[in-house]
Amino acid sequence: MKTQTILPILFAAIISLLVSCNSKQTADNYLKDDNQRKEIVLAMAHHQPYMTEMVNEMMNNDTCKQMMIDNMMNEPSMKGMHMDNMISMSQTDTSMFKMMMDKTMGMCDTDLARCRMMMGAMQS
Repeated sequence: MKTQTILPILFAAIISLLVSCNSKQTADNYLKDDNQRKEIVLAMAHHQPYMTEMVNEMMNNDTCKQMMIDNMMNEPSMKGMHMDNMISMSQTDTSMFKMMMDKTMGMCDTDLARCRMMMGAMQS
């Protein structure tokens, strides 16, 4: 008699457990939780293939690309970057270097005075 009562309860518990474990959570749901979002960002920042993939995705988004470029151009350390540092960076982070070169070429197209100033700095 107890078997007739326990078996359906056990069956219902197993089915509900399987259904709850198999639920799909969207990326937005993961990112809503502050702790999960921070863990995701840290994992991506400290894993080279993930970081490269993220930078490539960011570079394919015009709004994000412009924000990164604006932040980079306003960074004091970037304004005084020497050619040796740029060559070293070009070998280690090719996507960032490509972005910088694209921005530099765009700036040269729009501002001839800055282009000449930069060419003079590179020649020296």
